[in-house]
Amino acid sequence: MKLCLSSLLLLAPLVTGYTVRPVTSSRNTRALFSHEPAARAFEPFMQADASSDAISRRDLFSQAIVGVTASMMFSQVANAAEGGIGSSPDSPIVVLGAGGKVGKLCTEILANKGLYVRATTRSGRSILEKESPFVSYAQADVTQLESLENSVKGASGVIFAASASGKKKGGEPVAVDYLGVYNAAKACLDQKVSKLVVVSAATATRPDSLGFKATNYFVKFVYGDRIMDSKIAGEAAMRDLYASAGSKGYAVVRPGGLNDKKSVGSAKVHVSQGDVYASEISREDVALVTVATLLKGAATDGVTFELNQEEGLAKALKDLPDPPAELVHAGAPSFDALLDGLLTDEQIKKKYSSLINDFRGDGMPSLEELLA
Repeated sequence: MKLCLSSLLLLAPLVTGYTVRPVTSSRNTRALFSHEPAARAFEPFMQADASSDAISRRDLFSQAIVGVTASMMFSQVANAAEGGIGSSPDSPIVVLGAGGKVGKLCTEILANKGLYVRATTRSGRSILEKESPFVSYAQADVTQLESLENSVKGASGVIFAASASGKKKGGEPVAVDYLGVYNAAKACLDQKVSKLVVVSAATATRPDSLGFKATNYFVKFVYGDRIMDSKIAGEAAMRDLYASAGSKGYAVVRPGGLNDKKSVGSAKVHVSQGDVYASEISREDVALVTVATLLKGAATDGVTFELNQEEGLAKALKDLPDPPAELVHAGAPSFDALLDGLLTDEQIKKKYSSLINDFRGDGMPSLEELLA
């Protein structure tokens, strides 16, 4: 694991003005190979003034760096060992569409966790106001498979946070939300990426709902026609591709109406399956849940769920039945816990087929036409 000078300097205020007694036991060494918290393993013995057995600030600075490095390194290793997704400089988490609001938030959240991120945009530009030693940048166009093959190569996991931005900027819904999701899935399978998480939209399988119709109507004037149809067509194409490969290494997050408010916290966020409910949700909460979905690794393989805030929650269509209790998750103490016990798409089809709508989008070209 590498730490650049700028990240090391951030530690300076933590150690300036203190001295510590030299460590005479092998406690630090033991901590590196145990589950003892790094904060305790490298805890300094603070003194009011220097003494004969005190070590220099430089030594203390070195110990602090070792402690922070060990803490970050082993948290990543432990996460991967438990079936989750970790990262390294050579195997980062890739965020497709990092220039968008949700993609940028995902990038920031991952970097703040000490996880290496490759943030991609069509131009490969920097997206953060304050640069991070954990973030690198790459060019990727989700409408071009070859571009994606290069950008996801070596990735430990991929988040698809791209969406239509208009024909002049980077693509209409069919090109980005449909073909782009298919391309991302194919690139991940070709490059043996263990997990792909796609940010889609709630009510995607409910074309008669107000949410579906209103989103299609208003978005077409800015980004292009039939964005909701394109999103569900992209989901379906991705699932078909993973099924043909015998893999479940994907997850789909379907947020309700997006806003730019602060996170309401996991206890006020509602997760459900079956595309029954919809309300608003902050982009920050979407990003937090998307990251949690990826980092849970195999525990969220092959799942699709809707994500809304509790306030204002309502059914997408009044005549939809109440979903069974095991399809509803709310009031969790963390975003990770909010995702415990999700059923896979296959399990829901077998147990609750009456809830499932196999709608794949209206007016969509075939993949053969798009790939021609």
